[in-house]
Formats: sequence, structure tokens, C-alpha cells
Amino acid sequence: MAENIHKGHRERVRQKFLKSGFESFADHEKLELLLFYSIPRKNTNELAHSLLSRFKTLSGVFDADIDALMEIDGVTESTAILLKLILSFSREYVNSGNERILLGSTKALCEYFKGLYIGEKNEKIRVACIDDKLKLIDCTVIAEGVPGKVGINIRKLVEFTYRNNCERIALAHNHPNGDILPSDADIKATTELFKALKPVGITLIDHVIVAGGQAISLKDSGAFTLLI
Repeated sequence: MAENIHKGHRERVRQKFLKSGFESFADHEKLELLLFYSIPRKNTNELAHSLLSRFKTLSGVFDADIDALMEIDGVTESTAILLKLILSFSREYVNSGNERILLGSTKALCEYFKGLYIGEKNEKIRVACIDDKLKLIDCTVIAEGVPGKVGINIRKLVEFTYRNNCERIALAHNHPNGDILPSDADIKATTELFKALKPVGITLIDHVIVAGGQAISLKDSGAFTLLI
């Protein structure tokens, strides 16, 4: 009897999503729907509430480590992996279909890079190669490490750029501490990189900083006046 009740509830939730997406869903209902696919026959409503109670927000749930997720009663390893896959697939979605991505404005650059840093806890430096029509050719991580201590390997950056037969690039890195303002070190490193790349025929068109779900362009902020 209880199983039939749960089955009927699940079907109603699924139909609600098919009809209107997440538009009318509360956060616990979004999580409950996702949990259907790792917990086949149990009531997932209570578990969804437990996860939100512990981690406060959906972002908090998806950002949590697998071990922390499995501390919640009812979360198996399979369920924890499913929850962690959300951020990974989000980044893959942003980075796939490069032929569709036009990066002809600061706003477009910021939105593109912002998506790539969803859920990132380490500091990562990414470089995007851009063609003469301002479309994305390729993007990769060229450095990763402890926040505030990640340096740019210019040789690796140049090799990646030449491999893509590219003359213009955009740089991005994140501040995992949530402070979006560029530091003096950010501005100095960007200026030095701009000067180092120019003699080898590569133009750095912008440097984007991502933090706390926001993105800022050093070019537009006036922090890096060499970028023209």
C-alpha cells in the first residue's frame, strides 16, 4: 500500500516537472525529484529536507564532499555520486558545443567563464582561444592549485594557443574565497602576461575573475588599461 502511495506521488512530481519544469518547484521538491533516480522505492521527501537542513541550500548540497553527503542517513555512495555529478555535468554542458559560442562581448566572456567555475573549490586558471570572428575555438585549464598560489606557465599557454592556430586569447581564474575584486597580484600578472605574449603574436583580449557566482572583466573594470 505504502509503495503504491509513493509511486503515485512520484508520478505526480514527474508530471509536474514535464508540464512546467522547475518553475513551481520548491528547493526540496527539486532535490526530491533528483533523488528518485538513485532511490527507487523509498520516500525521498524526508531525505531532501535532511540534506537541505544540513547544507542549507541546493548549492550547498551539490558543493558538499561525498563523505559529508554520506553522513546523512539514507544517502548511499550511489546517491552521493549522483549529487556530485550535477556540477560536473553543468560544466561539461557549458564547455560542449564550442562552435555555438560567440565571445564577442565582455558580457559573453563573463557568462561563459562563470559557467565553467560552477562548484570549483580549487583555484584554476583557464585560457580560451578565440578566432577572428570572436568565436570560441577551445578552452583548457593551464594551472590549478591552492588559492593565491597558482602561477601561469607561459610556455604551456603559448603551446596551447599555437596548437589551436590562434592569435587571440582570453584568460580567467577564480577566487574560491568569494572575493571578486582583482588583487594587485592579479593586475600585475595580467600586465606582465600581456607584454610577454605580444612579441610572439598572441593578444590577450581580457582577463575574467569569477567568484561567488559572479564574474568581472579586468578590461571593463579599468584595472588593466593595456587591454584595448
